[in-house]
Amino acid sequence: MRAVNLLPRDVKRASAVSAQNLPAVVAAFAGFLVVALLAGMYLLENSKVASAQRGLDAAKTELAATPLPPPAPKTLQLPPAVAAAQQPLLQAVSTAISQRIAWDRILREFSLVLPNDVWLSSLTLTAPPPGPVSGTGIELVGTTYSYGSVARLLSRLSLVPDLGQITLASTAKSGRLIQFTVTAGVKGAPLAPAPVAPAATTTTTTPGA
Repeated sequence: MRAVNLLPRDVKRASAVSAQNLPAVVAAFAGFLVVALLAGMYLLENSKVASAQRGLDAAKTELAATPLPPPAPKTLQLPPAVAAAQQPLLQAVSTAISQRIAWDRILREFSLVLPNDVWLSSLTLTAPPPGPVSGTGIELVGTTYSYGSVARLLSRLSLVPDLGQITLASTAKSGRLIQFTVTAGVKGAPLAPAPVAPAATTTTTTPGA
């Protein structure tokens, strides 16, 4: 038997045309997808810009509604006569503060370096005379078990920043114990005020006198 094609000639011709146009259809569909994707990205970015603009407008509105801070108070200018009257008082306070010795800080630093095997029977604090370092600021009288403990105390006292001229004044052995006396100066003691030079006197000689 011989095969017979029963399809009309028009249908066969349409199938051939469709097969030939398939790449063009695929290209057109791909182009449509690209255009749709670009349009979606544009709309998304446009939405972000609009949101940022709305936030900026809200911030500007809030800033415009915020009241301005009050102006800084003006410095009160004292009359010259009042300022001149207060100058000696300010000078006296400044001098007193500059000559103050921080005994609390010195004692705190001393308590941190005192060895455990050393105990004190006397601690004397003396305001040092004017000068950079005085040897009579602190006097320690105590007891320990050995001369090595005394040497360790002297070494630790040298670590205190406010102390200087650390001197072992005396030692004495009493049975199994060692008694000692140590003196130390205080750094940063107030300096002696500079002497005021007397005002020079001028003598006027009148010719013919």
